[in-house]
Amino acid sequence: MTYLESIEKSKNYILEHLTEPITAEELASESGYSLYHFCHVFSNVTGYSVGAYIRNLRLTMAAEDLLYGQSVMDVSCKYAFDTQSGFAKAFRRQYGMSPTEYKKWRIMMKPEIKKMDAFTAACYCLAKPEGEFDFISNTAYWLGKDFSSVSLEDYQKLTYDGYSEIGAWLHPDSTTGELCYYFGPIVKNTDYVPEGMSLIHIPEAEYAVFTVPQAKDVNELHANIQKTWKYIYTEWLDNSEWKYDESKFNFERYLGENTYIYMPVCK
Repeated sequence: MTYLESIEKSKNYILEHLTEPITAEELASESGYSLYHFCHVFSNVTGYSVGAYIRNLRLTMAAEDLLYGQSVMDVSCKYAFDTQSGFAKAFRRQYGMSPTEYKKWRIMMKPEIKKMDAFTAACYCLAKPEGEFDFISNTAYWLGKDFSSVSLEDYQKLTYDGYSEIGAWLHPDSTTGELCYYFGPIVKNTDYVPEGMSLIHIPEAEYAVFTVPQAKDVNELHANIQKTWKYIYTEWLDNSEWKYDESKFNFERYLGENTYIYMPVCK
């Protein structure tokens, strides 16, 4: 049996016994390896220590059980956490929120599927940060940035009753592939664009539209937007009948006190 086959067998064993106490020594014995050798191979193949792999899988399954209505107490006992508070701490480390908050969050995260006509926005262009780029950490990139290069009077010339603003990471230059964050209002008239802003055109598309939970301050808003993007990429797309339409653009939309994330999708 190859190393990969052996570790796959161990992973299946873990899944079958996930609600029971499991030790690395037990898994090593099942695989026929010494404890030291098994732990070394397991880590190299999966990228996790045995304990971390089991804990993450238990938390993943626990999250599913919470959504099916099981109580926090029942789930924490089912997956062999010593205490309910210990389960809550581990859950928060993995999901960024308490088990109770997660249940409410997932209920809110059901998107509306709808088409949106093509539109144009007048935007500031913000260069990406130096170094390696992490999309999730740089969502809502406009927050805290300086927009004084355009006067409030000039900016208001772009707006109208019920206007909204968008924020999006785009590659506008097909030659250089430069990545920039564009932020500004959707406009009805493209005849006037203040110096320091430029027009971007978003084509018609079908979107999964996610409502970002409202926040009490800017920091919480930023965190909620990040959590929503993370949920879309790490959970929703993997489990949805829809898939990401890579020929279109995703973006954040800010409408009054409400924030939405538009993810272009196709069957």
